[in-house]
Amino acid sequence: MTRYIERPSPNFDARTRPIDLVVLHYTGMQDAEIALARLTDPAPVAGSYPGPWQSDDAAADAPLPKVSAHYVVDESGQIFTLVPEEHRAWHAGSSAWDGEADVNARSIGIEIVNGGHDFDLPDFPDVQIKAVIGLLRDIFERWPTLNPKRVVAHSDIAPERKADPGEKFPWAKLAEAGVSIWPKNVTEVQPSEDPVTEVQQQLARIGYEVKQSGVMDNVTRAALIAFQRRFRPSDLSGAADDETRALLRALSHQLG
Repeated sequence: MTRYIERPSPNFDARTRPIDLVVLHYTGMQDAEIALARLTDPAPVAGSYPGPWQSDDAAADAPLPKVSAHYVVDESGQIFTLVPEEHRAWHAGSSAWDGEADVNARSIGIEIVNGGHDFDLPDFPDVQIKAVIGLLRDIFERWPTLNPKRVVAHSDIAPERKADPGEKFPWAKLAEAGVSIWPKNVTEVQPSEDPVTEVQQQLARIGYEVKQSGVMDNVTRAALIAFQRRFRPSDLSGAADDETRALLRALSHQLG
């Protein structure tokens, strides 16, 4: 049985709809204790959390947004529970998936302790990933509406704003463990008369918030980078290259 360490956060409110997603994040802060302090702080101010995410001349008493998550998993595999799953934690921000916003209202948020891009994106220890897998299995048992298809990255639901849990996060390991998805039966793609529309349709089918404009706009490029960050992290160009198109086609058919 998974052992949880209680670190209650006051930063939550009532859910307004059923749970149907799990969102994975990295903490992006110096260490676990600072991240836990930030996620449980009822009145955070800039001076308490200095770092590259704010300007050097930020006033020490400048208020910061109140944030939280349901769980935090540290580098040693310890799992902290901050907000009961039945409540709405504040982790997703402005985001959307499957054509619906207010992801906080319908998701469970898991923060994974990692310095993130501001601190050179460290590798995720195996023991930490093992704990994340165990936590996801527990969550699936508690919520029949959840399954590997309903586990997403913060960068998936907010691709223009977020990059976590980042290109080093081992999504393939989670898929092998049966708690996430990975493209199967990937085959070579053929030339297309309208590759942009094809890509936009496939991204939307997977869940990304992309309009069917037929134009490679900033929203589409950001969604492509988010897709690549998760499923083809060797190249985050945002281009609809053949490898990306092949992966997109395979995954969209898989989920469709």
